[in-house]
Amino acid sequence: MRSLILLVEDHVDSREMLEEFLTLEGFAVEVAGNGLHAWERLRRQPVPDVMLLDLMMPVMSGWELMERVQKEPRLKGLPVIVVSGAGATRPVPQGIRASIPKPLDLDDLMRALEPFRSQPELAAAY
Repeated sequence: MRSLILLVEDHVDSREMLEEFLTLEGFAVEVAGNGLHAWERLRRQPVPDVMLLDLMMPVMSGWELMERVQKEPRLKGLPVIVVSGAGATRPVPQGIRASIPKPLDLDDLMRALEPFRSQPELAAAY
């Protein structure tokens, strides 16, 4: 079973590139173009294994989304990795596991995602 990532990114080119990259790396990926779309997705099952979150987005920002996530008991433990260029302009929200600045270094991203890689199931010996 592949780990599920919710990728929240408003920039279409970045979102598509990351979705393709993460899929090739073996993750299942769902996408949201803003915080409101992500919030709607998070209210359904299954809860993703990890969320990659941009902060500066229209409709609902990453900061606003994280305020909602922190107030929702079933989402409070959701691992969140911020992928944003906004860290220098405003502090990253509470409750995040890591923060990776843009422009994104894919090696840094993969190091942050390493704990969420699914372990391949052991094949039967017969």
